Amino acid sequence: MTSRPLRVAMTGFGGLDNPEPGLAAARALRAKWPGALEIEGLVYDAWSTGAWCPGIADRLHLVPPIAHGDVAVLNRILAIHRQYPIDVLIPCLDLEVPVFSRLATRLAREGIRTLLTAAEDVAAVTKVNLYGFCYAHKILTPHTVHVRDLSAVAVHADHFGYPLWVKGTVAGAKKVVNREQAFFEAEALAAKWGGGVLLQEAIEGSEHVVAMVARADGSCLSLTQMRKIGLNARGKGVVGATVEDQELKSLALEILAKLHWRGPLELEFVRSQSSGRFYLIEINCRFPSWIFLTEFARTNMPMALLREIMAPGSRAPQPTRAGAMYARDVQEATVPAESILALKRTGTALVPPPVVLRYRRGDITVGLTGISAFELTQPGLGVARCLRLAPEVGRIIGLAYTPNDTGLFRREWFDACCRIPIDDTPEDKARGDERLLDHLTRIKMKQGMDIVIPNLDLEIDRFQRLAPELARYGIQTLLPDLKARQKLSKVGLSRLSTRRGLGSLDFPDTTIVRSRRDVAMAWKRFGMPMILKGVDARAARVYSLEQALVVMARFKEDGETTILAQPTIFGEEFGVGVVCDRQGRLVECLPLKKLLMCERGKTWSAISTPLSAVVEQLSELLQSVGWQGPADVELIRDAMTDRMSLIEINPRFPAWIGYAAMLDVNLPRQLVLATLNRPAAATNTEKKFQDLVFMRTAEEIPAAAATMAALINRGEVVHGKN
Repeated sequence: MTSRPLRVAMTGFGGLDNPEPGLAAARALRAKWPGALEIEGLVYDAWSTGAWCPGIADRLHLVPPIAHGDVAVLNRILAIHRQYPIDVLIPCLDLEVPVFSRLATRLAREGIRTLLTAAEDVAAVTKVNLYGFCYAHKILTPHTVHVRDLSAVAVHADHFGYPLWVKGTVAGAKKVVNREQAFFEAEALAAKWGGGVLLQEAIEGSEHVVAMVARADGSCLSLTQMRKIGLNARGKGVVGATVEDQELKSLALEILAKLHWRGPLELEFVRSQSSGRFYLIEINCRFPSWIFLTEFARTNMPMALLREIMAPGSRAPQPTRAGAMYARDVQEATVPAESILALKRTGTALVPPPVVLRYRRGDITVGLTGISAFELTQPGLGVARCLRLAPEVGRIIGLAYTPNDTGLFRREWFDACCRIPIDDTPEDKARGDERLLDHLTRIKMKQGMDIVIPNLDLEIDRFQRLAPELARYGIQTLLPDLKARQKLSKVGLSRLSTRRGLGSLDFPDTTIVRSRRDVAMAWKRFGMPMILKGVDARAARVYSLEQALVVMARFKEDGETTILAQPTIFGEEFGVGVVCDRQGRLVECLPLKKLLMCERGKTWSAISTPLSAVVEQLSELLQSVGWQGPADVELIRDAMTDRMSLIEINPRFPAWIGYAAMLDVNLPRQLVLATLNRPAAATNTEKKFQDLVFMRTAEEIPAAAATMAALINRGEVVHGKN
């Protein structure tokens, strides 16, 4: 008789573009556990996108929020255990560890093993208590104040000086440079986490993190040091590498000796640029979200934890390999709607197996910009996924601006990546078109490039101006001209808002704001909440006049010259991806309903839906202005009037475009064919609206300093045959 697989229950599969650690820890176990393994994903709602990542969890189970109390949590875990016997439970979120620590004895009696720190020891080093802990144990840490009354934030912030960090009591941190920003961020963080906020001195320097696993006796089983190499605008480490620093290692072990710790641990430090000393800024009682890096570094810490739980005193893993790197990118997949409904209705659902997509290679070479998930997920990544499935396309060339563009490391999508210039100086801007043309023609000569598809809003004007010159060199484009874009730009649509609409489409009331007085007038006109938009890219929802003024100042600092104000339209949000041919005719489109969006309003889950009347009106509107090429159309259905409002039309593919290929509605393929004046490919209309839900999740992929250096020094990275 064969024994059943080892069964591990894990949490922490949410977080969207700021991922929770559970998926990375589960991936690490799946990558290395030598025997049969089943992973039970414990989720708080059906929209934990990481839980649906193919090939990781076997089943998902809804569990009650920990705010419902220890008894409710225990009863649900035991109910799952009776149906699917759990061998090991690994909680991966800070707030869960004290709960499961209190329940550890009861779980152990049922055969569920854990390795967790006592709740009181976790409480001693929470964000609110860490400053006192460090003071008592003579550990260097930035000056920190817990401000419970938000009305006192500005006073304390001025006393600190700027810049400084505003932190939530549980999670979240924002760096601010004035009292208005400090209060703005404090309001948002306090509303999310409660208990006021923390103000913390900003130490300028490099950021370092130490991940550890402690045995039951408090000794160190495994330790990995990571330095953050690339931080995005929110201060999140999107690119990092393992390092070996004896001073940091000794400090981490000294701190561990004072903690009475068991299980996973994360220590966050900043190394002062001026003094070179390490300041402890956070202690977290779980694995960091980048923990899959330890698999790249050959030390796999989740694996070490599981072995220690199953066989205490097990051999420590081999030392971490210094120099291993990760980049945080995204993975996208589809999930049958019936699976999500099953989880909602019964509390348990199977995770569908991975879908293997096969493709043929053609003879067309396509260059793509917008190939990074460093800040936001850019459309070029999804376009590359689609073109890998286009039988006419042979090679895909990624056009990168910086060595942090995560597409550099996606060998499966890009045959090569080549650098294109950024206009950093006034001289560069003056020669911008000339410099870009020079780079593109050299790429054409060296790598071959029949078509180029720009995927960022700010690029479209330049590429469209260069289209005739590019065509002379054999590089084709299909883009809307300046006149068409102006008519359907944010400002252009604001002029349409004075009309009664176009058939079934309305346009939101819009005004341009240039001064504080304009913002105050818009606030009086539109009420709360109000939407502020930059013409180029940025948008924010504000809930007070003070917030509106702070947001407008930020937009101007980021180079937005024209800012629009609109009332908030409450209702369901939709998107339509579109391709038009050279005659302005709509070749293909994919309408969808947005189901889940991240904090910055980007789509992380959606489902295709027929919008026949809307598509018909869009087709007329686009043809009326002679639109060519791709478009990303955003709409909201007003919950009160049930009418559809046209919010934006962007002259490139949406970032969710990879979903199109999964439905066999390959819009980038249709764009390639239209660019070359070839007939459109047949579309599987029946598959277009089947109940497959788009899911996006963040994931760590292996990166390499050599790849980044090659882009900087040689201007290209060639991956070879994929």
